[in-house]
Amino acid sequence: MHLTLAALTAHDTRRVMELGALLGLVAGVLFAVAILPGARRLGLLIGGVLLAVGFALIIYALHFGVNPFK
Repeated sequence: MHLTLAALTAHDTRRVMELGALLGLVAGVLFAVAILPGARRLGLLIGGVLLAVGFALIIYALHFGVNPFK
């Protein structure tokens, strides 16, 4: 079962990397919105979690996937 989870095609690798980058972009927007007093704590919390998940997806895709840029 673990081999199935780790096997990514070039198409899947590219999609997972795009999803990770999109989550990083949303996290950056939430960090920018966290300047406002009412959204400070929630924006930082959600932005931090999304940034961590986004980078984890990119690392997962690069480690277990095929080079999507060939």
